[in-house]
Amino acid sequence: MLDPHSGVPRHRQLAAELRARITSGEWLPGTLLPPEARLSHEYGVERGTVRRAVAELRREGLIDAAPGHGTQVREQVEREPVRVQRGSQVVARMPSPEERASLDIPEGVPVLIVTIGGRSRVLSAERTVLTFA
Repeated sequence: MLDPHSGVPRHRQLAAELRARITSGEWLPGTLLPPEARLSHEYGVERGTVRRAVAELRREGLIDAAPGHGTQVREQVEREPVRVQRGSQVVARMPSPEERASLDIPEGVPVLIVTIGGRSRVLSAERTVLTFA
């Protein structure tokens, strides 16, 4: 349950509770989250608090929200190994709208800019595992 005296904002406490339900496997990929009204009642918070918590999880890439289809747990994707050579530079940042579209990256997922020998690649951080040589 949420602790109103913890000093942690309620929406962050709620996001942590919902995140735990996802990472524990209670809510599997494809599972629809309960409606805002139900979560609001279950956790004893206002619907605005639920919206802020859900928005936080969406920015983290844990859930997707589609108008008319509800909010559901995202499928975790397979990661591609990318070998990074000594002296290479790796920078993480949020993608531009064009990068998000071209790489098919959901909201909340950063990109990695990997510069190897003067050539840069833009990669989805969600689908990439860096291995170092």
